[in-house]
Amino acid sequence: MPIVRRLCGPHVSTLPVLGIVLAAGLLAVEYSSQATQWAVMTDELQTSKLATSIGETFSPVPRIHGAYYGALNQLYPLLLAPLYRWLSVPAAFDGAHVLNAFLLASSAWPAYLLGRAVTRRVAGGYFAATLTAFTPWLVLSSTLLTENAAYPAFVWAVFLCYRALDEPSTGRDAAAVGALAFAYLARTQLFVLAVALPIAVVALERRRAVARHRLLAVAYGVGAAAAVGLAAAGSLTRVLGNYAGTVQGDVLPAGVWHSAAVHLDEVVVGTGVAPFLLAAAWAFTPWRREAQAFAALLVPLVVLITFEAASFDLRFTPGGFTQDRYVCYLVPLLAVGAAACLLDPGRRALRSGLVFAAGLAFLGLAAAEPFGEEITLWWASPAGAFHRALGDAAGAIGLSADDLVRYGGLVLAAVLAGAVWRLPGRMALSVLGVALTAYGAYEARYVFDWLAVPATTRLQTIEGVPRDWVDAALPAGASVALLPDPELAREYWWDAEFWNKTVDRALTVGGQATVTPFTSTDLSLDRRTGRLRGDTPARLLVVDDAAPSLRLAGTVLARAEPLALLRAARPYRAEWVSTGTEPAGWARPGKPVRFRFFTGPSELVVSVRAPFAGTRPQRFVLRGGGSVRIGSVPPGGVVSRRLTACHAVTLTVRGRVSLHLDRIVVRPVSGAC
Repeated sequence: MPIVRRLCGPHVSTLPVLGIVLAAGLLAVEYSSQATQWAVMTDELQTSKLATSIGETFSPVPRIHGAYYGALNQLYPLLLAPLYRWLSVPAAFDGAHVLNAFLLASSAWPAYLLGRAVTRRVAGGYFAATLTAFTPWLVLSSTLLTENAAYPAFVWAVFLCYRALDEPSTGRDAAAVGALAFAYLARTQLFVLAVALPIAVVALERRRAVARHRLLAVAYGVGAAAAVGLAAAGSLTRVLGNYAGTVQGDVLPAGVWHSAAVHLDEVVVGTGVAPFLLAAAWAFTPWRREAQAFAALLVPLVVLITFEAASFDLRFTPGGFTQDRYVCYLVPLLAVGAAACLLDPGRRALRSGLVFAAGLAFLGLAAAEPFGEEITLWWASPAGAFHRALGDAAGAIGLSADDLVRYGGLVLAAVLAGAVWRLPGRMALSVLGVALTAYGAYEARYVFDWLAVPATTRLQTIEGVPRDWVDAALPAGASVALLPDPELAREYWWDAEFWNKTVDRALTVGGQATVTPFTSTDLSLDRRTGRLRGDTPARLLVVDDAAPSLRLAGTVLARAEPLALLRAARPYRAEWVSTGTEPAGWARPGKPVRFRFFTGPSELVVSVRAPFAGTRPQRFVLRGGGSVRIGSVPPGGVVSRRLTACHAVTLTVRGRVSLHLDRIVVRPVSGAC
């Protein structure tokens, strides 16, 4: 405990901070522990596979499907690795969601240390701790997203960087360098902290920056030299792994200012507006050294994080959708700034005026976003998902959601300006702290109740089987490859890989069915012989048991319809293939579907379904081996026909409506061709 005492001080009880962590953790775990399904693909699949890789290989090098994968934010998978090493995937999934709740809540601890150090008051630490822990972003505990570890890691990193700024020393500089690496490995996005720190050093120390931070100067010098070397080799962007593309091209695209305003709106409203108003006013009026050190870090971090998120969403998020999870890291910064504004003595009249000015600025800032729009993508934008509640509250008093936020913010600014000017700091801090903590807790419960729990407790994609049905059929250490069929929904393949440790490879035939961004092995089909050519690393495969395009030879070990676990014959060979179907297994009128057999004389049994559209039965014809079979399918009905042939059968739809090939069965029969 010596380190804890050094950070907290010898005479300060840590029990209230532990109470805050426990309370926020219990609130989150009440809901996150209910999760039985993933919510975000393929992000959660990536996390689970990286955790499994670390647990099985004891190596932090990111590997998926047996190959290096450039996901450098390995802190969260590292924390989950023991669960995925020793437990089944469903049990590890459940344990991870309990861990998530207390990981996110643990951010209150470094926030307390930071708030207390900046304000020199224990009350300031408690205020920062509660506002940091009780936020709508607690709902991310229902997911396996890196924010669960990155959020507390960021607060710890900011605290250690702040200590280096406040009282420079070699030891504190070393701790700051370690904190930068820690934050980067928690989430690649947090590389911005390494950009903000030297800006803060120069702003605070000016000409003495290098003299007072020699170790930092050396560390950044080594980093700059390494960057030059990597740039000369054309590998500089590799330090960002899979996010190398984010620093290429136009990093400030058209619309970035508006997008930045919207992102800032989300976090400001998500934290109750007051912390932003107070922190914005205080950032221009710190007068003690410890306050100035934090302000020097606060301002560049707010700007960098906001514009980084805006740039990313504009360039890489479909439709430029605002993901406020990228700016949740501003919450502890605003909380500490707000506490400092209320507790710092002096300049109260000036600070009061600046609070009201910040309210006027927010009136314009809030005009950038329509708060009346409902957002259901709760895991991407938890604060945005609360807009529905804002709309309900506004409607109850005859206002629009936009008016409630904009003019409510202005009224709040006036009240806060009066409180800063006239009320004792601790009294204002206590009242505001209770109100904002209750607001954050209510936001979290609301988004949990209305969106997160329904999404993560939905029915299984394949009902009636264990989620880890592949693992249950095989011994530990087996290796299974997915062979996705383009006609089957991606959710089936995601589920098969997500819930089963043994599924650790992926194959494609002609590159037709890539369902994840991970490495896959492409095979080619020889349509004359039925052989599949290429590297075949696994004998065990998960296949579509009713695939309309391809059936591999082998023995079925387990079924979870429509999927099957197949022990494939080696070398891989097809029993039959089909050509001519449309996506999802539809046969168009007048376009023949050809079935090619590689097992000699075979009986084809095909089940054909008609859609509900149309009023007349739809006809189809099977031809092969000199025989003809005709079927007529009523709207919404299913009709089966069988035909024996040596090598090929052709199906042709005669009506005007496409028919779906529901099931295809090919059975070898005796006889010669």
